[in-house]
Amino acid sequence: MAKGKKKNPKRKATKSGKNRTPISGHKHVDGQLLPPFATAMGGKMQFSSWMNDRLPEMLWTALIIASVDRDYALWQFRRILNFIGKHEHKDQFYDLTLTGIAKLDKALRTELIRFMAEPPEASVALSSLRLFVSLPGKEEWHQELPTIEPDVGLLMNAVGYTLWHQTQEATDCRWVRLMAQVISGKFHIPAETADKWFKYPNEGDQRSVRPSIRAAEIAQNPLEPPDLTWPNAFWNEAWENTPCIALSQRYSQPSVDKVVTRQAISELRENLEAHWNQTHSTTAIDAKHDAIFGMAFYCLRILDEMIGIGVGTSVLGRLGLRTILEVRINLKYLLAQDKAALWKKWREYGAGQAKLNALKFDDSIDPPKYIDVESIEQISGEDIWEEFLTVNLASWSGLDLRKLSERSGLKDTYDKHYSWTSGYSHGMWGPIRETCYQTCGNPLHRLHRYPERRSLQDTVDDAAMLVDEIIQHVDEAYATFERRLLSKTNTEQSAPPDSNSAALHSRR
Repeated sequence: MAKGKKKNPKRKATKSGKNRTPISGHKHVDGQLLPPFATAMGGKMQFSSWMNDRLPEMLWTALIIASVDRDYALWQFRRILNFIGKHEHKDQFYDLTLTGIAKLDKALRTELIRFMAEPPEASVALSSLRLFVSLPGKEEWHQELPTIEPDVGLLMNAVGYTLWHQTQEATDCRWVRLMAQVISGKFHIPAETADKWFKYPNEGDQRSVRPSIRAAEIAQNPLEPPDLTWPNAFWNEAWENTPCIALSQRYSQPSVDKVVTRQAISELRENLEAHWNQTHSTTAIDAKHDAIFGMAFYCLRILDEMIGIGVGTSVLGRLGLRTILEVRINLKYLLAQDKAALWKKWREYGAGQAKLNALKFDDSIDPPKYIDVESIEQISGEDIWEEFLTVNLASWSGLDLRKLSERSGLKDTYDKHYSWTSGYSHGMWGPIRETCYQTCGNPLHRLHRYPERRSLQDTVDDAAMLVDEIIQHVDEAYATFERRLLSKTNTEQSAPPDSNSAALHSRR
């Protein structure tokens, strides 16, 4: 090995702190990004769910864990495991799930439940099982448990502590299930491993033990498909008999820069109109000049509408941000190429779209109320007679927006804003989930989603930054225009538009 070469370089830490495969670690296949595990398994994975299928079966362990401190809970679990190890029929006690206990002979079932419920703390905790009509072995559980009022709060805590399969509490429950299989002789492992697993809960450093415990517990015998009768019944009864609980919002809305106000946008537009007048040199078609200033005016209008009460934090705010992003990328690409033919092509594409709509409305389709047919008729024929105007049915440049961003050096900006806002534009599940559903805080509901209109993060600051970058392009193409929304120039430069602007308005 070469000198100085690292044998096992550490993976770069993520900003989120999560240990997950980065984008570069995914494999690009047929328009999909496949994570390494999915690639290695080749679609042959069989998923097993702790939360959905196995947690309800080990509910009795979760109730004990939630009712006492961990050391005492582990003492109770070892007590039960010792009972199994010394029993003459220990091979019968390999399955400590509620369904497995219910399948024991009645005498063994009663003996085990009586032993489990013998300590007063355990009997009180386990009495919450009486809440469920579909409880496996219900007769013996009701017979051996005290007739006290079941504690719904304890039940919620028990499920909440163990819902995620890698919590300490969930691992303790899984450890009990696994050790019963080992002690009963159902699951064979080396004696050294068995001894290490049995000591696991009291070890100072459990990091080397817990993964193997969880990996072994999750393994299922393919010849014995799981019986999901009780798990399904448990979640159904929990849903029917307990209410949804709202979770408090964990994020705070960022404060919008006070510079981004409707007045600031209006002043910027007035100054931009004056600059348009100063740089406008002909009444002939000037595709470049019209495009650059038109894009800036258009995005200022969108931003002005986003300033409206509640719009920046709404779905429409995200649609506005996506549109401003697309304008920003198109403009940067046009400026980078800066060819008269390309500016003309961009303009003709828009006129062609107007012509296409006019033809549709002139044929058999009635126009919607929001469309001004006279306006699109004018746009389609004002530069060239429409009989000579070709309608482009593809994109105006022949490239998609991602490729445009790459060629214009804005791939980072594209990655930052496009994907999520595009989902809002197309009404995909992610944005629908974010805006229309809330996570239920009741662990007995498996953190499901229920409909609720959610507040969203404000889009105005990000939109204003993109608008300032568009204004920067105006300045680069037609110097000098220094005013911005989010810069010091904006606060320092408050002079009204010059006399040329007044003349411009008078001509209108």
